Amino acid sequence: MEKTKKNFLERPYLSLSVISLVIYIATELINQRGIAGVFKYIISSPYAFVLNLAIVMLTMCVGLFFKRRLFCYVAVTVFWTIMAVINLIVLIQRNTQFNCSDILIFRYGIFITSKYLSLFHAILIAVGLVAVAFAVVFLFRKGYRCRDIGSLKVHGIVTGALVVIVVAMGLIGNLTGLLMPRFTNITEGYSKNGFIYAFFCSVAETGVDQPEEFSPDSVEGIISRLPEEDAKTDERPNVVFVQLETFIDPNELVGVEFDTDPVPNFNRLIDQYPSGYLDVSVLGGGTANTEFEVMTGMNINHFGTIEYPYESFLDENSCESMAYNYKALGYSAHAIHNFSAGFYRRNIVFQNLGFDTFTTFEYMTDLEYNEMGWAKDTILERYIMTALESTDTPDYIHTISVQGHGSYPTDFADLESDINTTYLTEDINEHREQLDYYISQLSEMDDFVGSLVNTLAGYDEPTVVVFYGDHLPGIALTEEMLATGSLYRTEYVIWSNFEIEAEDRDLATYQLAAHTQSLIGLSSGKITKLHQTFMDDEKYEDYLITLEYDITQGDMLTYGGENPFEPGEMTFGLDRIYINELSYEDKTLYISGENFNEHSAVYVNGSRKTTEYIDKNTLMVKGIKLKEGTKVSVAQMSYQMPWSYLSMTEEYEY
Repeated sequence: MEKTKKNFLERPYLSLSVISLVIYIATELINQRGIAGVFKYIISSPYAFVLNLAIVMLTMCVGLFFKRRLFCYVAVTVFWTIMAVINLIVLIQRNTQFNCSDILIFRYGIFITSKYLSLFHAILIAVGLVAVAFAVVFLFRKGYRCRDIGSLKVHGIVTGALVVIVVAMGLIGNLTGLLMPRFTNITEGYSKNGFIYAFFCSVAETGVDQPEEFSPDSVEGIISRLPEEDAKTDERPNVVFVQLETFIDPNELVGVEFDTDPVPNFNRLIDQYPSGYLDVSVLGGGTANTEFEVMTGMNINHFGTIEYPYESFLDENSCESMAYNYKALGYSAHAIHNFSAGFYRRNIVFQNLGFDTFTTFEYMTDLEYNEMGWAKDTILERYIMTALESTDTPDYIHTISVQGHGSYPTDFADLESDINTTYLTEDINEHREQLDYYISQLSEMDDFVGSLVNTLAGYDEPTVVVFYGDHLPGIALTEEMLATGSLYRTEYVIWSNFEIEAEDRDLATYQLAAHTQSLIGLSSGKITKLHQTFMDDEKYEDYLITLEYDITQGDMLTYGGENPFEPGEMTFGLDRIYINELSYEDKTLYISGENFNEHSAVYVNGSRKTTEYIDKNTLMVKGIKLKEGTKVSVAQMSYQMPWSYLSMTEEYEY
């Protein structure tokens, strides 16, 4: 056996080919969801199969140049195995494949990771990684070493040839359509491209490609055909968008029956107010991209592969958005979210999108949480009403809910629900535990929808509310399990406390905001005007991508050659946090004030102190020495980046 092992390792190109093939087949077993999927993939996409195998072989080539060939092969195998296992976990939890954007989001999403992995599984993974690390180190020190590594010159030629093959196949595949370098349907892209090439596409392909016929004249030709007026009426109703996390009508599930409607309020609104299906670009996650499309009117499909413009563009740039467009009409602009400000870098992005205030759960009190630890959406009504009452102007409010967020437990035994559900088919019954929990959350979110509408129905200012779901849940549903026949379709409804004349219409997410402005006689912003003017034109998408490219990567010809959207100061929280007085006894400092919460931290002379939250009016710091002139302030700490704060009160001198 030992002799066989040595012979195998010392046959460099045989061992390289066999190990690479085994590793790649293993990764595709997960990506294609089984052996049948792998065979289908090899038959339907042989070009992609060969390219992906060549990429793996190229990474294995490092083993050709060292006597510790076994160690090199194992180290590279560990890398691909980790990638495959992560892909498996993400597929199970979210129903879409692992991609580069997940790595970017992970920087801000440790809390989210805890929702998808139990403590046991997290410990198991950590132990496994430590064990693998020890094994790799052991192999490096004690593993078999080849007596003869062969000709380095030949190895170099083989490696160089593989580089040429990979690059050439990538270029040819992209030009001929044998590969999909840009895709928004993750499942389709990964199925056709293979896991490895598809993942690299998610790294490399970003931004809007320049249209073939792009020129200053093409931009001017579009702009010249847009109407100049921003409004056809003097009326300025409040406009509230409510993005409902993972919200669908569960009655759209095929093979599922309920003894009572789980979402009666939403369906009542659908029956009575302008509504329709909403085509979204994401599945099981990617909330920020639905937000981006709604708030900017840009089509995410025109951007890079699984790109998050929040990360790639808006963290350092401003652009036209609904906040800026409504502010041009005299509105104030507010964002509200019952999760952390730092996730998807919203604490930075929303300022660049023109919001005046941003209220997150770091600034909320009296929150309730569901069984998975997500804040319930009922709290949003209070802060929507606070925003409406906070200004003398009409208000534009973009609200982002979180209660329906995954993961959805498969072993949750303590579920209490008034809804009795019957699963009629074997396929849908496989997901009954997850669906039972998910539907219970939808029902509570629907209660919030009904309560908000009832409150605003009697409000003394004209108000429009747009409710919509951002994407379907990360449950392994198929198109056959949905009445819509699509995994990328939710619903929207536009409610108002005054009469709006409109027919129902199916929309894409990037059309929703412009459609809403049309219904209330407004037309603010170049992108808004483009949608309203050309939505039914055969060159509509061509015009849109021309302006998108000019705005995000061109010379801003859309706005006369310069960016008119200058971010102002964005205030965190609608309720001002401040200190009323300090009291000090027995080395304990008591801070009295307003609107403190669990995210409040006391700073003394600029140094953070361990803080105990007593109630929304009291904080306490123990074991501290104070002297006259000491300066005290209270900061609201970022939940996901607890080493930094979002805002701080004025200093209070002791």
